[in-house]
Amino acid sequence: MSVNPLGCVPMVNALRKGRCIKALNQAATLFNDGLKSLIDVAKADMPTSNLVFVNSYKIIRDIIKNPASKGFKDANSACCELVPSNQLRGSGVLCKKGGKTCGDRNANVFFDGLHPTEAVNIQIATKAFTSYLQTEVYPVNVNQLAKL
Repeated sequence: MSVNPLGCVPMVNALRKGRCIKALNQAATLFNDGLKSLIDVAKADMPTSNLVFVNSYKIIRDIIKNPASKGFKDANSACCELVPSNQLRGSGVLCKKGGKTCGDRNANVFFDGLHPTEAVNIQIATKAFTSYLQTEVYPVNVNQLAKL
């Protein structure tokens, strides 16, 4: 599983002003490219093993670029009220205890300041199982893996 597009998460909203932070996404992409290349290296070292790389970065990034086409209304905000990073133990990631939550979690891409909602995770899992695009799953999807 790849690292998600960190430059687009609500936790960095104050810094990004409605746009993704390119440097954070470049770092995630660099890591993900290295992780994907390890699939082939590991196969050579462990020929009886089969691994799958799921590119959640691409899947989430595609949703963020055009949320309405994937059934989402909000790709910028967290579904829950976040503990601000300027408060004690606040990081901008976690939901505030007793804080407000959105009425329809399926409409948001992110639940808290970092993590995707269940609706996004369902899309990731569906693509992991059924996609034939090697930009989303490599070298095979999970369904194909189960048949090996």
